Amino acid sequence: MFLIALRNLFGERGRLLITIGGVTFSVILILILLGLYSGWEKQMTRFTGNIPADLWVGQAGSGDLSHSISIIQAVRSEDVSKLGSVTRVSTFVGRQVGTTIDGQDVHIFVVGVDEDRFIKSYELVEGTDDPALGEIAIDQVLARQTGLKIGDTFEVAKTTVKVSGIISGGNILAYTFALVNRADVKNILDLDGLVNYYLVQTPDPDQATIDIAKQFPDYKVMTKTEFLENNKSILTETFLPIIKVLLIIAVLIGIAVIGLTIFTATIEKSREYGVLKALGYTGAQIYGIGLIQSVTAGAIGFVVGAILAPLFAIAATNIASGFLYEVSGGQVILVFAAVVGMAIIASFMPLKRLLVINPASVFKA
Repeated sequence: MFLIALRNLFGERGRLLITIGGVTFSVILILILLGLYSGWEKQMTRFTGNIPADLWVGQAGSGDLSHSISIIQAVRSEDVSKLGSVTRVSTFVGRQVGTTIDGQDVHIFVVGVDEDRFIKSYELVEGTDDPALGEIAIDQVLARQTGLKIGDTFEVAKTTVKVSGIISGGNILAYTFALVNRADVKNILDLDGLVNYYLVQTPDPDQATIDIAKQFPDYKVMTKTEFLENNKSILTETFLPIIKVLLIIAVLIGIAVIGLTIFTATIEKSREYGVLKALGYTGAQIYGIGLIQSVTAGAIGFVVGAILAPLFAIAATNIASGFLYEVSGGQVILVFAAVVGMAIIASFMPLKRLLVINPASVFKA
């Protein structure tokens, strides 16, 4: 049965290309949208999630870096560090600023970096993410968008900075993160003696939260998880739901395309199935041949689609610098299982017609 199924599948190159092509492009569409959804979901918290703080302490009413503002006194971080439940306290100073680079309006979230390197990039691509005075490390998305490279200079809030590093993980749609020396923060952000958040390390976040809230009732204390979820909300409330709808549509289209393609390919072999029936093949054997043919076509189409999807994603990145594609092994396996399931269902569709074929009809002129 297996050899017969393969002969039916590979017997006509044109039909084979149409069958596998339909599956391939469906897989590419599903994987691209799945990778886009997954990539952006992780991207939104890569930079802030890389900061080793157990608690974020800010001004009352604050909650994230996009929807709210937190301005607190830097010196009070020393009082927080004296609490018994607190191991270490650092500070976060940063703000979104707009600037123009080669005629392009861009938005950068400038973050000050101390010598303790408590804040650093998610991943260093080139140069250094520990900028000296007058230097800046920018995200690779901004670098692609503007053409900036190591050694180039531009103005941020009337302060000239030189690109000393290219980093990744700092693009979150509305802006990209950039690192500057903490000494430059006063000029760029016009902050003197003020910070946005205290970054607290503690072996017992629950107790530290209670202690800080008791001693500093005018501050808001958030766990790292809570703070990251707050920062993701700008994406989960707007962009991701759209991608999710498109992904569902892509899956439905994929089911329809794969099912119709395999169904058509099977029906067009009705004469061959009639010959097999005339030779004494049972209904179960005929269905087995159709099933093997469908699953093989689905598997080949999946493999080709899984290989081509990352290449399409690379091409998309060259067109749109902020395009993200990130698919895990588990997600690829899930898509493969879905394709095989579609192929099995598609093989059922023409079964009734194949089983009622009159063997004598295949010998008529």
